[in-house]
Amino acid sequence: MSAIAQSIVNQIKALPADEQREVFRELAQIAPAAKDSDPIRSARGMFAGSRLTEALLASRAEERRRG
Repeated sequence: MSAIAQSIVNQIKALPADEQREVFRELAQIAPAAKDSDPIRSARGMFAGSRLTEALLASRAEERRRG
């Protein structure tokens, strides 16, 4: 985390609980928009695990061949 981000986090921690909730509500509205605007991020993980499935199937086939 950058020094600026850490400073902001410390400032938020210093706020009263009700003001912290307001900050988090505002951040929650901003965060989904930023996440949706990144096409690479939305594509990450689409094919995660496909090689694992192939490896598992190959391993099971090998076990069947061995008996």
